[in-house]
Amino acid sequence: MQYEEYKQLRLWARYDGIYLAILLVGSFACTVLSPNIPLLGAFSSLLLLAAPFFVAFRLRKFRNEALGGHITYHRAVFYSLRVFLNGTLFFALFQWLYMEYLDGGRLLALYQSMMSAPEMKVIVKAYGVSQADFNTALQEMFQPTFLACYSLIMGVMSGIVLSLLIAAIMKK
Repeated sequence: MQYEEYKQLRLWARYDGIYLAILLVGSFACTVLSPNIPLLGAFSSLLLLAAPFFVAFRLRKFRNEALGGHITYHRAVFYSLRVFLNGTLFFALFQWLYMEYLDGGRLLALYQSMMSAPEMKVIVKAYGVSQADFNTALQEMFQPTFLACYSLIMGVMSGIVLSLLIAAIMKK
């Protein structure tokens, strides 16, 4: 790949990563607002499941508009990886900013209320963990830096697997 081709791929992937981050932020916002409007919980899942299809759509657009309709498997993998990496980086940054400055413990309270339901108490007890220890672990898990890093790692790991599949389907 020539430098100009790499620069073009990097630019397209950066913009498409921003669009992917907007999709992921929308999913996260629906999750945060789901206690107020229960339908948003399902919509959050749909937005998250739409992410690979969105990347495939943007890869097809890149292939057709920037490359004249032909892309190799390796370039398609690289492009998809860059989109997922950029998208998850921007999303993790947004998530950290939200958790650090805006959340005020609401997301933690949402998960603690879900986990203190009678059905979940049975599951927690089956693992041999006390409810107090479980709540302490939840508090540690919902630290802004931990949650943002976890989202980044999971996004990159799933992006690697999905990029291989998307590139195999979308190459021409």
